[in-house]
Amino acid sequence: MAGNSCIKCWFIFVNSLFLAIGVAVLGIGIWMLVDKTTSVPGLDTIIGYFRANAILTYISMALGGLMFLVGLIGTIGGCKDSTCLLKLFLSIAILLFLVQIAIVVILAVPQILTLLLPYFKVGWHTPANEVTRDLIQNQLQCCGFDGASEYGQTIPNSCLNITVTVATTAIPVGLATTPGTGTPASTPILIVAPTTDQPSNVYPDGCYSKLSAWFHSIAMYFYIAAGVLLALELWQMISVCCLNSAINNERKVGDTPMQMYPPSGRNRPNYNRPMY
Repeated sequence: MAGNSCIKCWFIFVNSLFLAIGVAVLGIGIWMLVDKTTSVPGLDTIIGYFRANAILTYISMALGGLMFLVGLIGTIGGCKDSTCLLKLFLSIAILLFLVQIAIVVILAVPQILTLLLPYFKVGWHTPANEVTRDLIQNQLQCCGFDGASEYGQTIPNSCLNITVTVATTAIPVGLATTPGTGTPASTPILIVAPTTDQPSNVYPDGCYSKLSAWFHSIAMYFYIAAGVLLALELWQMISVCCLNSAINNERKVGDTPMQMYPPSGRNRPNYNRPMY
């Protein structure tokens, strides 16, 4: 029983931690969507990044909401010894565990990723993903899944590098006249015409290559974080199974009726026998 008590306390503690983190992420996300002016010293860059990219804020809020839901179910189920809530928690944990393993395998095995590339391309050009596509092209400074040629002549604005200036040449076409006199002045009239060798302001690289390079730069940290998270989820699932088993055993013992008579096969004592 002492072992089960330790497992129960650890299970409730971890789920309470998930619950608190989920509430914090949800609260910060709502604050960043509502308040666009307040700054926090030392965190202005990160907060400004999320404020400028609302989709990342929504994704963070969704993850925070999921953590809050899972933590709430686990905490209540552990405190109340509710096998129904614990089984629901176990089902959600198994689903998340399998999804995370699938993501890790897809990213770790290049052959599987190559097989899925056609589906990624279809999703990339789906109109419903236009906001996400523009966000990626802006942040990674890329254009198209494989390159700008995918768009033909209709290049989206997110593919344009607005920091590139167009080179111009001043061409004199005559002399200005002095106001009121009509006599030529010494200042020439200039027209500005673009040069023929102006650089293109379209990002030359495709976004798939940029995403691959970015992932390889953080791959070690990603796999370490994924391993720690998977180990924690596995421990939580084992804890749920142990708690469910202990709760069921306690209920079976409590439901067992008190035995008033000797077991079958044994004679009942004769209390009417004379005493000598």
